[in-house]
Amino acid sequence: MHSIVTERTLHMQSHGGALVRRIVSVFSEYRGSKRLRGKRNIDRFRFMFNLRVLNLEGNPVAQNMDFPLSEYIITLLPNLHYYEYTFIKSEMREKAQIRFCRELREVEYMQEKEIQARESQAREQSEAKRLASSFVDHLDGNQLFDSFWRDDADGRVLMLVGQQAQELAEEYEKDVFELTQEIYKLGLKRFVERDEEIRDFMDNLQDGQKELQTLGQREIEDFLQYKDRVFEEARITLRLLEQNVMHGDDEDSLENLKLSDIMDKLNVHFEDALNDMWLVLMSQELHLHETIEESTTNFHRKISDMMSKFLEQSQSFFVQLREISVHFSENMTEIVTRFISTKLAMQDFEDVPPELRMCMYDRDAILNLIAGMKDAHTFRIDEREDRMATRSKEFIDNMVNKLNK
Repeated sequence: MHSIVTERTLHMQSHGGALVRRIVSVFSEYRGSKRLRGKRNIDRFRFMFNLRVLNLEGNPVAQNMDFPLSEYIITLLPNLHYYEYTFIKSEMREKAQIRFCRELREVEYMQEKEIQARESQAREQSEAKRLASSFVDHLDGNQLFDSFWRDDADGRVLMLVGQQAQELAEEYEKDVFELTQEIYKLGLKRFVERDEEIRDFMDNLQDGQKELQTLGQREIEDFLQYKDRVFEEARITLRLLEQNVMHGDDEDSLENLKLSDIMDKLNVHFEDALNDMWLVLMSQELHLHETIEESTTNFHRKISDMMSKFLEQSQSFFVQLREISVHFSENMTEIVTRFISTKLAMQDFEDVPPELRMCMYDRDAILNLIAGMKDAHTFRIDEREDRMATRSKEFIDNMVNKLNK
């Protein structure tokens, strides 16, 4: 398929490669009778803030000779410097903006709406990430209560018995919401404390590494200064030896033997100094390793304690949720039993839900419906509690493994 934007004709100074590929993919679908739609999609280039050079020559969108495409592009892309190898002068841009002022306002309006939508989406994603890190995602509203009924066909049938059941369910929803809000607020509070502890630990870790680097650099700089002195002394000594040999002195002469002895001592001292530096650097490295290992162990213990306290406090609310669920089931048993007894006494089955009519004379079947509802709700509560405990443990393990690595 002939693409409107190609690698040969699109020149840019930008890091927005992914956006270019997306635009190329979008534009490649527009041909023939869809050229106008191609022109409308040129406004996508406005999001490529570093785009400076563009060439659409030979592409379908530029084949309509009756449409002043260059002026349209100049108007829509204020950061563009060259179009089809021609420098865009200020008077050219002003003329084009006058011609397409209405289109420009429409594009700017739509772009502003899209930017706002993107920012809103980014905030939502950031908030979702924060809630996930707090282990209380999907607990900021009625999500848990709504999940009770998702696969609870028995419970939905029981809600059809009348106004009393509806009012009880509304009270049930209110109680569940209040408890989930307590878990939600607790999670956010503990997240702030935990995040602060993690930041302090990481800051201390980085400070320790920087301190080691500073000490090590100081050792190396001192050694390099010593090396320069030794090498200079060695060069002077070798030069004297060479001069003596060139002047005909015997290598075993007293003067040359002294110079050779000086060279041997310089060599030994240098090797000793190099080894001493290596030992100092290694001892610093080992000290840092042991310190990090000890700090990581203490950090692991502290974070685990913080997480355990959070889970214990959360579990108390989950216990209350289960108690509320049981209480709701018991009240529903009374309401449904009373409803059926009344209908049986009056032999009035007109407003009895069809799903309940088959159970009218079977009390055990009714009780099984209510028990099924209770089991479905407590399963969701248990599932959410287990998920919180599992994810908190995974969070600690992953963090400690990362630190150890």
